Amino acid sequence: MRTVHLVVVLALALGVMTSETWAQDAAPAPAPAERQIQVTILGMSCPFCAYGVEQKLKKLKGVKELEVVLETGLATLTLEEGVDVSNEMLRKTVKEAGFEVAKIVRNFESEYPEFSSKRG
Repeated sequence: MRTVHLVVVLALALGVMTSETWAQDAAPAPAPAERQIQVTILGMSCPFCAYGVEQKLKKLKGVKELEVVLETGLATLTLEEGVDVSNEMLRKTVKEAGFEVAKIVRNFESEYPEFSSKRG
């Protein structure tokens, strides 16, 4: 560790590195954003409703994490890297739980061109 500090001090003294460069080099690289889909669900009125939707959605292939918030009607699916789920599959799964999808938004470009993130 002392060697690293000595090298940095020498580099700063010689003008090879500026304090801004050191700060950039020392900062960890940002992690890539996780692939998430947010589904707005209509009709959930109780904790059991949210639980039922959660049980159905978490069975979809590639779902790494899932959060269903009853108060907002929002389900957030965090997917495994490289995985996507079509809007059709999301709507079908929510319908099987007894509810309706109002909106679907991805934080990544979908592999399903007909289900662009700009559409609902």
